[in-house]
Amino acid sequence: MSWKISRLSTSLLGMLRERDSTAGEASRSQVENIREEMLNCMASFLEGKAVRPAVWAKVLEADDIQSLWYLRSDVMHMLCGYCGETVAAAQLKAITEMFGGHLPKAQFASAKQRN
Repeated sequence: MSWKISRLSTSLLGMLRERDSTAGEASRSQVENIREEMLNCMASFLEGKAVRPAVWAKVLEADDIQSLWYLRSDVMHMLCGYCGETVAAAQLKAITEMFGGHLPKAQFASAKQRN
């Protein structure tokens, strides 16, 4: 049982260290630029709608670049419902490129390979 706790704590500490190192690299202005681009992208398909999807609030509340990185899939899912996968992927590709230099290289490289 103790080895499970040890592995869990090691994994959590590793994730926290990685998050801290990437958070320090991204300037607050870059986080705000990415947030604004995500919101603009969603807003272009939500014109005239009074209710915003839950992902809108998540993007507004995201406090660092790592959180915004993981919200890309939620944004993609929302956009697919409005404009289809091809258009959504094109929109998200531009947003993904904004993360360049602000994430661990291995994480960013895997996203570029999928696009």
